[in-house]
Amino acid sequence: MGQSSVFKNGPALDRRSFLRAGIALGGAVAGASLLGACGGPGSASGSGRKGLTIGTVVVDDTLNPMQEQYTTFQFNAFDALVRQLRGDTEATPRLASEWSRSSDTVWRFRLRSGAVFHNGAPVTADDVVFSLTEVLREQYPLATVISTIKDVRKVDATTVEIETKKPDPLLLNRVGQIFIVPQKEWTQKGPDGFAKAPIGSGPFRITNFAVDSGIEFTAFDGFWGDRPKSSQVTLRYFSDPGAMASALQAGQIDAAQNLGAESIKTLANRDDLTVSTDFSGNQNMFQLNTTKAPFDDIRVRQAAIKAVDAQALIDTITYGSGILEDGQLPVKGVFGHSPDVTRPAYDLAEAKSLLKSAGAEGAEVEIFGMSLYKKLYEAIGAQLEQAGFRPKINAVEVPIWVKTFRSGSDADIFYRGASYTGIFDADRPYAHVSSSKKPFVEDSTWNELMDAQSTELDQAKREQKLIACGQHLLERSYVLYTYGAPTVGGHRTGVSGFDNSNGLMLLLDGVTKQGG
Repeated sequence: MGQSSVFKNGPALDRRSFLRAGIALGGAVAGASLLGACGGPGSASGSGRKGLTIGTVVVDDTLNPMQEQYTTFQFNAFDALVRQLRGDTEATPRLASEWSRSSDTVWRFRLRSGAVFHNGAPVTADDVVFSLTEVLREQYPLATVISTIKDVRKVDATTVEIETKKPDPLLLNRVGQIFIVPQKEWTQKGPDGFAKAPIGSGPFRITNFAVDSGIEFTAFDGFWGDRPKSSQVTLRYFSDPGAMASALQAGQIDAAQNLGAESIKTLANRDDLTVSTDFSGNQNMFQLNTTKAPFDDIRVRQAAIKAVDAQALIDTITYGSGILEDGQLPVKGVFGHSPDVTRPAYDLAEAKSLLKSAGAEGAEVEIFGMSLYKKLYEAIGAQLEQAGFRPKINAVEVPIWVKTFRSGSDADIFYRGASYTGIFDADRPYAHVSSSKKPFVEDSTWNELMDAQSTELDQAKREQKLIACGQHLLERSYVLYTYGAPTVGGHRTGVSGFDNSNGLMLLLDGVTKQGG
């Protein structure tokens, strides 16, 4: 069968993964992922710019495609076996022209004829096996995405088999996030050397990169698919969404990715700009600690849920653009969402009554989460206080939150968050419910429901099993339902094909502008 490898389980959660998933509340990622825009690609303003310029606050500090996750440079300069994005009911062919499943755990992929890397070398089965095994062997962040893979093997020069540890209904989504590199170039240069001069097989080559300013993409003439509509696209880094909004207004950039929620208001009603809001995968998941008082009593959990006016949170914090968590964690557009599941109505009087019946009036509850979202915690705390709770806000810096996420928390209400990055499937938030070293839920029925959906390969049956998971969470009142955060984007008149709905990542090959 050729090359083959067996792997360990995926690594623990890392800080950058959370930072990259942190663009919620219409805001921006904090810390090292935010850098200033000064010099380098895209630094020129006005008519001096070449091609198309797109602003972003989602910053990469390396062009190593194995080190990063769900980035613009990966999806445009590199390619994966398949692609399955938000709204796609099935995977679409990329470097693999066809695939099949020979058993519940073995998938076979046949490579596309004519696919080449930017150096002209053909994409081979050896490159595919190497790329997947290297991610797992070195435990790069992407290893968590494909942790169900047991073995990757070369069948022949154009065929690869992937074997999973158990039936995995999300395998195609997962491998669609692993980008293939030329084994020879990677081996010769090493990860750091490769990142300085990356070679992929995507529709664009990277022709310039500066960690403090941005990336310049140039169309690759040898790409197997359609040629990009713009020959040159510059991704320009900004230190904050406000500065980027000003640059968009001034015509210094043609489009902007992940503007702040404030832009919904400040950029509205301009004839020269179009502002869009999409749910691109960031969700404000709050979990109630059912292992101790006061939330070990279902009446207290029900009181908290009824006390939270999620629509008011959406109206005040996202200017009406958030997506309501309607009694289930997956929102509309996520596989596993059901229009038949609805949240208990906001009812402050009933919340007070439930709290009184449980003898928990004046119960002290700690809301713990990242300081990025303190405004949201305070708003929820104010609503809980009206019902008779005594909330305490504990908003910490991201590294502390990540450490607590890993080790477990004794907080009463924990901001877990949830990102559908790359996989718009209810399994993502559901996996958090009983996770960590101090799970907030100990429920054998829940564990059975999760096990049932996680190995179901029939899509229709699995959808019903995911809905059953959501219904169980609602009946047991385990989650404090709020909303999915909007992703705000904008572009100038004359720009077409700009799609901000993928959140952290932009597809550039369809974007163009008049006269550009």
